[in-house]
Amino acid sequence: MAEALWKTLDAEATEHSALWAAVASVCNGLRVEVGQPGSSLHKRIGVLYTCVGERLTMALHTRVKRALAMVSSHYLGIDVLVVSEGYVIGDDEDEAREEVQKLANAAEVPRDALANFFDTKIMLPLNPPKPEKTGP
Repeated sequence: MAEALWKTLDAEATEHSALWAAVASVCNGLRVEVGQPGSSLHKRIGVLYTCVGERLTMALHTRVKRALAMVSSHYLGIDVLVVSEGYVIGDDEDEAREEVQKLANAAEVPRDALANFFDTKIMLPLNPPKPEKTGP
């Protein structure tokens, strides 16, 4: 019985060490400062989670800013400040549903044109033909 407990304890310790090494490797790769070298695994994962979330948020903001810059440079008369505020729909559920339907109807023709353009001009086929084998 004692031998089985020691084996279980040894397996858990090995798994914990592997997890610790993986988290340390990710933290080092992302240059995340965790604080003290003896920080708990739980604290390191929490700091890593926060850091990754912040980086993803910054990346999203950067992409949105680039998209707005491109729109403002290609279309005259666009008020980027108004566009960046978003589209606000009223609180009444029926009016909101009606407004969303109007927007969907207005976007239908351009949406279909863009979809057709991307499907025929840019997108790769889902099942590309396999290259023929040559040689022996």
